[in-house]
Amino acid sequence: MSPNQATITNLINQAYDPSSIAANNLSEILLRLQAAKEIAEYEKDALRAALHVHQKPRNRHEPPLDLQQRKAQLVKEKEKEKELLDKIELKEAKENNRIYQLKIKEAARAAREEAKKVRDEAKAVKAAELDAKRRDRDAAKAIQQP
Repeated sequence: MSPNQATITNLINQAYDPSSIAANNLSEILLRLQAAKEIAEYEKDALRAALHVHQKPRNRHEPPLDLQQRKAQLVKEKEKEKELLDKIELKEAKENNRIYQLKIKEAARAAREEAKKVRDEAKAVKAAELDAKRRDRDAAKAIQQP
């Protein structure tokens, strides 16, 4: 069950200020990922349908094959079907891996942004402390001078 857009929006609004840039970026990325997932599922369904539609019809005018040839033909058909299913599963796995990598990159980017915000806040506090120290020192010098 995949979450709909309203659920995603509610979760983002709980985690971030709805008017923040981070919330907008995260919302856009999640919606893009959801669209990519839906496209991948659509392609997967189309490939599975194509597998069953494009099975070669038997020509009724051909003489029946002997038992060994029929077995060999059935084995060949099963191998082709298995190859196609493997191809579909590989494509699904690649798409899931791509989506997972995007999520990892987004999480790393969010962590870097949060760390930068913390560093900037610490820097601002330190600058304010230095400025206050400097003002106190200058005020003390002004009092000492005649």
